[in-house]
Amino acid sequence: MSSLEDQVKLLLEKVDRILTLLESSPSKADRPSTRTGTRKAKPLPLTADDIALRQERFEKLYEAWDAGEELQVETELNAMLADELRQFADANNLNVTSKTSKSKVMQLIAGRFRERRQLTRSHFSRPSSTE
Repeated sequence: MSSLEDQVKLLLEKVDRILTLLESSPSKADRPSTRTGTRKAKPLPLTADDIALRQERFEKLYEAWDAGEELQVETELNAMLADELRQFADANNLNVTSKTSKSKVMQLIAGRFRERRQLTRSHFSRPSSTE
């Protein structure tokens, strides 16, 4: 019978040790969450006025770019914050998401500038290769 009592005592000691360990280590609820505050608030959707302003700015930047001021336009676009640049691209019908990197947005804008230049310059004004 004493062996049974000894085993119960050992078990109680182990349970006590486990409880003290659990009490001394900070619980998950006590620890600050690593994700707290890392999620950004969604930007508000653009109003019609915001879109019009960004489209007007796009026009001015395109005209400067087409006039040979590529570095000035790139510098101006680089000065924008990533979210602002995404909104600028979105207002001008470029396919961007909140996770699109700033460099990717810059590539999309440059591509749109090149595409637009191709469309606005007449292919008929070039001398044909058959002449």
